[in-house]
This record gives sequence, C-alpha cells and structure tokens, in this order.
Amino acid sequence: MKDIVRLFWASLLFLALASCEKYDPYEDTPNTACPGGCDASFGINPQQQPDAYLDDEGYWHVYTGGMSYFQIIGELEEPYDFYHINDIPDISVTLDSDYWVTFDTISFTTPMYGILSWYSTPSMNTPLPIGDTTYSINGLILNGESVTNLVGYEITPNTCMDCPYSSTLFGVYSRYNTHPTFNIFNLGELKGDTATFFVEVEYASEWRYSRNPHAKDANQNITTSLKVIFE
Repeated sequence: MKDIVRLFWASLLFLALASCEKYDPYEDTPNTACPGGCDASFGINPQQQPDAYLDDEGYWHVYTGGMSYFQIIGELEEPYDFYHINDIPDISVTLDSDYWVTFDTISFTTPMYGILSWYSTPSMNTPLPIGDTTYSINGLILNGESVTNLVGYEITPNTCMDCPYSSTLFGVYSRYNTHPTFNIFNLGELKGDTATFFVEVEYASEWRYSRNPHAKDANQNITTSLKVIFE
C-alpha cells in the first residue's frame, strides 16, 4: 500500500514538473529597436539658414556672416515603446568634425583624432601645416595652447588623453530625442573652407547593458557624415 501511495505522489510530482514552463518576461519584447528598421537623416536647418542648399556632389553650402552659428538637425526613426525610458526614446547622437580652430584668427582643417573623425594615432601627433610652420595637437597643448573643434568641444593642456573617460571628451552629444539639433560656429574666417561633420546614432544604447536577451539585438548604430562648404 505504501508503495502505491509513493508511486501516486511521484506521478503527480512528475506531471507537475513536466507541465511547468520557465517564465520569460521578455518573450514579447521586440528584437529590433524600430519598426521596419531604424533610420536617420541629417541636414542644415533651412529655417535658420534659408539660403543653405545641397548640391549634386553631396556638399551642403552654408553662408558665413549674419548669425554666428548654423544648425545641423536630424530626423530619427521613433523606436518601439519598449525601448523608451520613462516615455523618452533611448537614443544617443554624437557629432564630431575634422575642423579645428586656434590662434584666435588662424584656422585650419585636418584629419585629426576624435571620437568620430579621422585619426592617425590617439597621441594626436598628426602634423598641421600652417604656412611655413608645422604643428601638432600635442605640440600645441604642451606649449599651453588650446584648440577648439568646430562643433564646440576644446582640447586644452589639462585634457587627459589616456583616462578611461577620455573618449567622452571628444564630440558633442544629443540624447533621448528623435529631433537632435546642434549649433555650429559660423565664423567669417570660415569663408572658402570646407569641413566634414561625422554623426553616429545609437539606438537602445542603455538597453544593451540590461539582462534582456533581446537588448543586444536591438542595439543599433548608424553612422553618416555631412560635407559643408562655407561661402
């Protein structure tokens, strides 16, 4: 009799375990950040620069003089509601350029190390020819000079190039919105020059650190650039 009872309870336990399924709280989570795939486009704000235009070669033409800045604006795809934080889209946009300004009135452009721009070495020893003199970023900052990128961030003698947070010092950011706007210097000295602006858009940037198994798939990066001629 005892064996029959044991067998009965063992059978019930087996059936209970067999019918159990592991609960997955993320089962219905979208595995992509945006419906139909994420997309982003950037250009010059026509309301702030009504005469700016994009030519057939892919260059934006911006006129100097007047206001001391122009605006680069973006239109980003809205992510799924799941990839919002307190109803705010989990999006990060970074802007960088290859144009640097120093010596008050002397400006120069060069492929230089930055979070998104071209670079040769993180030590910033790329030569900068100005007239008959050649400089480097390291040489400038070691001599107490500061250099400013056209998007607005600065490298000074006190800037740490090798710290864990150094990558966050280069470039400017717009986060948690689908219509980012960046104000860019528009100096008279820029007339006749060209500059390239580098853009990186990251979707679900904070979700990738979560335990959600779909977050890694949802995290997406989009890179693009704008070429500008100053007239």
